[in-house]
Amino acid sequence: MTTNFKTFDLEFLKPDLDDRSYRFIELPNKLKALLIQDPKADKAAASLDVNIGAFEDPENLPGLAHFCEHLLFMGSEKFPDENEYSSYLSKHGGSSNAYTASQNTNYFFEVNHQHLLGALDRFSGFFSCPLFKKESTDKEINAVNSENKKNLQNDIWRIYQLDKSLTNPNHPYHKFSTGNIETLGESPKENGLNIRDELLKFHKDFYSANIMKLCVLGREDLDTLSEWTYICYKDDSNNYQF
Repeated sequence: MTTNFKTFDLEFLKPDLDDRSYRFIELPNKLKALLIQDPKADKAAASLDVNIGAFEDPENLPGLAHFCEHLLFMGSEKFPDENEYSSYLSKHGGSSNAYTASQNTNYFFEVNHQHLLGALDRFSGFFSCPLFKKESTDKEINAVNSENKKNLQNDIWRIYQLDKSLTNPNHPYHKFSTGNIETLGESPKENGLNIRDELLKFHKDFYSANIMKLCVLGREDLDTLSEWTYICYKDDSNNYQF
């Protein structure tokens, strides 16, 4: 087993009936991970949180962080088929989702416990080598636009957007964060912006290992989970400067 990561010597407080084992590690690229061995788990799972959200949308591209979240599901250099990740999970009793909040973006999945490594490997491509293919980009603009149209009929979402509109216009909370075909398609074209180039720049600037936290749960022992985490996530770049 490689020891090319830092293990924190922590005492985890847990209920007496909790038979899980825990470990907290940091990879050389500064990505931190909580690993959980659950010997009885039917499903394995993982979640990765990036400390970047809609507040980082460029002023001229409202919804870019949310759009980036959508596109990360659509293929990577490791697994270029845009349906590979979702197909793998579906074949092995799994599911996935993600959300973009104001100051963080979270991705997560579950899968039958025997197939954790394959899922982790596919998942890791989101963060190290997404493709942002043009055909996928064009298609997902419509998906984001449909999501926004659905929100327009939701009273809770309307209240939320009204609240945002009444806040300080100089604060990022004031911004429209979902995105639609106007902010991500029509307006960039009118202003000479290539939306794919903007996505690549956003990902390079903000999807940085030092502001990522990962949690992995599986039946495997902690040494194995540590090794898999290192193998899958060691290539995530570390670009973000505080």
